[in-house]
Amino acid sequence: MNHIYFWRTGSAVFLMLTISVATLVAQPLTGAGSELYKEKQPDPVRGHYKSISKFDAQPSESGEEIDRLKYPLTDNDLQRANSRKPYYLTENESFEIKAYPANSSEQTRKEIDYLLALQEQRFKEDMDICLYMATVWFSHSYKPGDKEYPRMRRNLYFIGRSIGTWFNADSLPATTQLVSNVWADASFYIWKYKIEFARIRPYKLEPKLKNIEETNWPAYPSGHAANSYVNAYLFSELAPEFKDVFIKDALDMAHSRERIGVHYPSDSEASRLLARQLVNKLFESAEFREDFAKAKEEWTRVRARNF
Repeated sequence: MNHIYFWRTGSAVFLMLTISVATLVAQPLTGAGSELYKEKQPDPVRGHYKSISKFDAQPSESGEEIDRLKYPLTDNDLQRANSRKPYYLTENESFEIKAYPANSSEQTRKEIDYLLALQEQRFKEDMDICLYMATVWFSHSYKPGDKEYPRMRRNLYFIGRSIGTWFNADSLPATTQLVSNVWADASFYIWKYKIEFARIRPYKLEPKLKNIEETNWPAYPSGHAANSYVNAYLFSELAPEFKDVFIKDALDMAHSRERIGVHYPSDSEASRLLARQLVNKLFESAEFREDFAKAKEEWTRVRARNF
């Protein structure tokens, strides 16, 4: 319920309007004049992504045969994609995700050369970390009592894991439910575009590239990178002071997929851009805004108790 209060100081009369959390949640959080959430633009491209993106992404004149190479989709791939349903979003949202660079393009050659250079810099300890990061994913198929259920819940907090001991599924049940729901939205659209583009993995184009993980689905966009950036952008709205930590963790996840030879840099960059759009779109959902408000209150309460 909303309330209006009046009080007098000397000859002046002041008015204060208090608005309930429910009323704030019910208000649109996007669009012109919004003070609670304004659509965020992605940070400018930088690093090796920026350098590589300057090269021509169009097919070469002699590349017709190689450009026909696609990831061979199976019935299992299609079933895996079709079994996913978004939670807050509809199945017909529109996101800008451009076609990947042609297999025969100058840009793809530069991307593969970059991956080969990374391959020369591999060492065991680094690869152990990358392979561990490959196991950081989440599935709604695991339920309480399942052996893997605790690990799935921990994985939701891999991005941002260094910000405090309170940052975990047990301390933040409302946040855990929110992120779990958002994971369904992200996975739906990641798989939608994986199936649509069916990009072949880089080690299939370059025999010298030795992947150290088997990946049985298309490359573009990167699921690990996209989900990590979604979490990073979502957590940044809950705790803006830790944005640099969240983004660095997501960048590390994306780069780990390049280091083990299973993703092109353009897979990672497309995932970053898709994630930014997806989180913007989530704030247009009234149900999401309501759940986000609960998570925000939870963070305020839990952090106050731990400091």
